[in-house]
Amino acid sequence: MKIFITGAYSGLGYAFAKEAAKRGHIVYAGVHKKEQLALLEKKSMEDNVFLFPVLFRLGKEEDYQIMDTMDFDAIILQAGIAEGGSMLEIDLNRLEKNYQINVFENLRVLQKYLRRCLITKQKGKIFLTSSMAAFLPLPYLGSYTSTKLSLYALGKTIQKELKMQQLKVDLCLIMPGAYQTGFNDYMILNKEKDMYFNDQEAEKVTKKQQKMFNLLEEKDFEPLAKKIVSSFEKEHLPKYISYPFSQKLGIKIYRIFSSLLEL
Repeated sequence: MKIFITGAYSGLGYAFAKEAAKRGHIVYAGVHKKEQLALLEKKSMEDNVFLFPVLFRLGKEEDYQIMDTMDFDAIILQAGIAEGGSMLEIDLNRLEKNYQINVFENLRVLQKYLRRCLITKQKGKIFLTSSMAAFLPLPYLGSYTSTKLSLYALGKTIQKELKMQQLKVDLCLIMPGAYQTGFNDYMILNKEKDMYFNDQEAEKVTKKQQKMFNLLEEKDFEPLAKKIVSSFEKEHLPKYISYPFSQKLGIKIYRIFSSLLEL
């Protein structure tokens, strides 16, 4: 089978691509920088897997046209950005950029793929990456977490609409926890682009969040990658895939206690 993965140069995206290629699938691996094309090809060769690196930058119309030239059965929308900052003071241009890339551009790609499925009358499979962080009110990280909550809500709505429209397309929400990819560190630190009413408090939160993520971050990407690829191989997709279980359980317990405290 053939699959197109955005944001496949590193982290979870690369883990998904590598696992799919290992299992014999044809993988178009999207990267967001031209120099990453050769680097990804070299990295995949070192890992003894074969990928087709593709320049695919969210928000670049010229890159979207390449979807018309690729033959693929499923798509994993993994690409995204993270802008940290206080909701009280964050530059609205940065907030808008976070929503433009994570929500609107991912939805745009999804719609383009859906139109293709309708025209060709092929069965479709979509994996839309949200995050467990969508359900956590993390101070100074609301720009990112709110985009992931939006993707979760959109994904659930699209699942219902696909069923109502009787389309032969499945959508699975990927809900990963915290993984050691460097993404969280970047998000925590780039919030320093803003001024703060209370700089000392912002600095305290930064240090606490760094410790929290260092403690919680999962280092092994393979179990989640195997879940994604094995579900892709089945006739129908699950409604969502959430991993690791320990973080999923922790968030459920947190939400229950938070609700009780608000009563």
